[in-house]
Amino acid sequence: MKKNTLILYIVFALLLCLFLGLRMCDNAKMPEPSPQPTAAVATLPPTPEPTPQTEFVLSFAGDTTLGSLVEWQGSTAGDFQSTVGQDYGYPLKNVKSVFAADDFTMVNLEGTLTKSSSAVSKKYRFKGDPAYAKILSEGGVEAVALSNNHAGDLKDTGRADTKAAVEAEGIRWADYDTPLIYQLPNGPRLGIVNYNTVEDERGESVWRADIERNIRYCREQQCDFIIGFMHWGSVEYLEQAEKWAYQLGHDMVDWGCNLIVGGHAHILQPMETYNGVPIFYSMGNFCYGGHLNPKDKDSVIVSVTLKWENGTAALQSVKPLPCSVSSSSARNDYCPTLYEEGSEGYQRVLKKLKWGE
Repeated sequence: MKKNTLILYIVFALLLCLFLGLRMCDNAKMPEPSPQPTAAVATLPPTPEPTPQTEFVLSFAGDTTLGSLVEWQGSTAGDFQSTVGQDYGYPLKNVKSVFAADDFTMVNLEGTLTKSSSAVSKKYRFKGDPAYAKILSEGGVEAVALSNNHAGDLKDTGRADTKAAVEAEGIRWADYDTPLIYQLPNGPRLGIVNYNTVEDERGESVWRADIERNIRYCREQQCDFIIGFMHWGSVEYLEQAEKWAYQLGHDMVDWGCNLIVGGHAHILQPMETYNGVPIFYSMGNFCYGGHLNPKDKDSVIVSVTLKWENGTAALQSVKPLPCSVSSSSARNDYCPTLYEEGSEGYQRVLKKLKWGE
């Protein structure tokens, strides 16, 4: 009995050794585990510094009346309100390509944006809905000139409402007592002196003192480029500026203006260059709701390119962009439209400006 038990122990031990030996052999054949992959670290090139902007384009246009006579207000067939309605993108749609591509656009806002009905007593009073300020923002306009002989047509309430309407759309403004200081992003600081001499009985000596003081203020604010945006002239529809306006324009250059644009005549007048400074005495009407069908529809956008280098702004080029106040020759549809380059209208505008003469 003991002998049989011993034999069983021996057999069991041999089987256990055989089993362990086979396991060791299998383990010997198993490959080593592969190392975990290591993510490659990409070496990116350094981000290049943005190229500083060295050219800035400014656009200026003339008399812009976003409304009509107080007596009309949409009740007269073909007036501004009945034509435009609430289509705020319509009036400037044919020139938006110019205004959207530039760095700064400014027009003369001649009239009021108000719901007030208390108007001054005179022949022509212009008024539009405050919502029409959206025409400016949707059309790519950054600023308006408010010093003109129709800014007060609806008295002080109209003035205040107009400023509030444009401010609500992010539009900046200049007035006779408030030069506009406008900083172009990463570019020059503009100073815009806006002044109206029309229907001002205080006399030329007062105008001159005020304008010179405003130009000096722009210099004190370290403006790199100073623009005079004038509303001047004693008589409308004169084909050439009056002698006193020429003298005032020259003096403004001597006081520090680098460019002068103006209006009030409702037609184009010859421009000139004085001591290297362009002076556009009248840019004519632009988006003008003050007339259902003006006989002379010629207008112009003055496009100015500034060279900005080492903190200094210099006038690089000036280019008139001839246009009409209307896309229709038969009536005023309040939609300024560029003339095709080289066309009869295009050449006619250049001739009226005496461009290149």
